[in-house]
Amino acid sequence: MGLKAIAFKDILGIGESALTVTGRQSLLAVTECAGVVSLMEKNICLAGLKILSKKGRLVGAVGDYFINDSTGDITGCQLLPVGGEKPVGIIPRQQILTYGLEFLVVEEDAEEKIIPELDEHNVNLAWKNKQIDTNDTPGETVDEIQPADALRHFEEQQRQYLLGKKVAMRIIADNGEVIAEEGETITDEIIELARAADKYIDLTMNIRE
Repeated sequence: MGLKAIAFKDILGIGESALTVTGRQSLLAVTECAGVVSLMEKNICLAGLKILSKKGRLVGAVGDYFINDSTGDITGCQLLPVGGEKPVGIIPRQQILTYGLEFLVVEEDAEEKIIPELDEHNVNLAWKNKQIDTNDTPGETVDEIQPADALRHFEEQQRQYLLGKKVAMRIIADNGEVIAEEGETITDEIIELARAADKYIDLTMNIRE
């Protein structure tokens, strides 16, 4: 079946455990979505990025991040301080200067502007006309990243994530063949059977630890 992507406009809702879409037709091959392959080649992952002040001081790392489920805009990033394991608050969007491949760059006094939670006032205040620079990357530019087979890399990451998980419900092929029973441990064989039967999405959406 291959790797799929969903356009943000086709997402109806984003919940704590899942998102809902307009229909199965919303699932598009990654190669059909402009810009997706390029993003995957850059291997961008916001969670875990080091946070630097604009003068180069290490502030901490990104724990989690938050988006506006109406627009898709990032509204804030959780701050894990240097040497700390627990987040101390959220850096609101207006304090973020640059999203890079290895660093998130924030205002020099961003630590003084962290908030415990986001609300509409925090998100929209003094930000309507501000733009985030996504091109400048401290220490390393996009051109210096070695190209990779992004699709293969992502699919392998997804496979490794699935292996060892439990199937949350019975997965059955259209011809009635049982691909996996509820509670069964996911193996390479089950993944390949699901792909062959066009039930890979069903498998990925019905797993548990």
